[in-house]
Amino acid sequence: MRVLLAIPCLMRGGTEMQTLYLAKALVAAGHRVELVCYFEVEPSVADEFTGAGCRVELLRLERGMPRGEFIGTMKAFYRSARPDVLHVQYMTPGALAIIAAKLAGVPKVFATVHQPYTPGHGRTAFLFLRVSALLCDRFMAVSKVAETSWFGSSSDCLSGNAGFLSRHCTVHNAVDTRRVAALVSPELAPTFREKYRLGDGFVFGYVGRLSHEKGVDILFQAFGGIAASLESVRLLVVGSGVERERLEERFGNEPWWRRVVFAGTLGWEEAMKHLSVMDAVVVPSRFEGFGLSAVEAMAASKPVIAARTGGLVEIIEHGTSGLLYAPENVQELVECMFALLKDGNGGEKYSLNALRRASEFDVGIYNKKIQEVYNISKL
Repeated sequence: MRVLLAIPCLMRGGTEMQTLYLAKALVAAGHRVELVCYFEVEPSVADEFTGAGCRVELLRLERGMPRGEFIGTMKAFYRSARPDVLHVQYMTPGALAIIAAKLAGVPKVFATVHQPYTPGHGRTAFLFLRVSALLCDRFMAVSKVAETSWFGSSSDCLSGNAGFLSRHCTVHNAVDTRRVAALVSPELAPTFREKYRLGDGFVFGYVGRLSHEKGVDILFQAFGGIAASLESVRLLVVGSGVERERLEERFGNEPWWRRVVFAGTLGWEEAMKHLSVMDAVVVPSRFEGFGLSAVEAMAASKPVIAARTGGLVEIIEHGTSGLLYAPENVQELVECMFALLKDGNGGEKYSLNALRRASEFDVGIYNKKIQEVYNISKL
C-alpha cells in the first residue's frame, strides 16, 4: 500500500521519534511510505526519515493560517498524493487534516493521539477529537490512559473488528531498547563527571523539554530539599525550553543552584550516552501521554522515579521496576529520591527490573502490532 504519514512539525521530540518508528515499521513491511510536514521542520530530523526509506514533503505553511485555507491546501495535496492510507499524527490541527482527507476522498484514514485529555484542552477540543475518531478507520492512542481519557474506555489494538469501539484502540509507543543499551556504557561516566564537574556523588538526571507540563520546577524544588542535607548530590539536566529562564529566576539564588548542571539540547544518541553518568532518572511530568524518556532510562538499566500520571503508570511497576509518586507532590518526590540515596546497592533491584520492563515496550513488539493493524485494514 501507499501510506502517507502527516505531521504538523518535524522537530526533536517524542512524537517525531515515534513517527520515525512508524515509518520504519511500514517500510519494513513493504509499504511505500511518504511523509508530509505542514509547518516547522528541523532539517536533520527530516533527513532521518529520508534515511529510513521515506519520501519527505515539506509544505512550510504558516501556523495560524485560516482553517478553511488549511483544509483547502491539504485537500489539494492529498488528492495529488493519492495515498491508499493517510496516517495523521493527531496534534493541532489534527481534526482539520482529517476533514481535508475525507473531502479529498482518501480511502483509509488512521490517526494517533499522543496526549491524554486534560481540562486545559477544553470541551471543544474533546468534541473535535471524538468526531475525528468517527471519521477515521482506526484511531490509536499511545497509552490506555490516553485512550480512556478521550473515550472513556480502552482496548487492545487488535480487539474487535466492527462498530465504533473498534475504531479506537491503544498501540503503546516504543523504544529501540537494544540501541539504547549499546549507547550507554559505564566507561563513559568518568568522562561526563569530569566534563560537567559532577564530583563523585550521586547524580540524578532529567532528559526532556524544560516546560510546565514536564514538571521540571517540581524536580528542582525536590532537588533543593535533597541538596540541603547532601553536599555531594548533583542534578544533570539534558534538554532546553521555555522554563529554563524561569527556573533560574526562581532558584538561581539558592545555595544548591551551582550543583545543577545544564547540558542543553543534544541529539538523541548523545542524550542517551549521557544516561551513562546518571545514577537515577526523574520524570516529574504533570501529565504524560506515554513516557518515552522513562522507557529509555529503563532500557539503560537506570532506576526511574516518575509521577503517577498518564502512560507512566503503565510503564513503571511501583516498588519493582521503579518508584511512583503523586503528581506535583514535592514531598513524596523527595522521599523517593532519598529512598534511592539510602539504598546501599544504588537501586540495583530497580535497575534489573527496569531493563526487563523496558523490553516489553521494545520497537520489535511495536513493529509487529503496527504491521498487523495495517494487514487487517488492507483495501
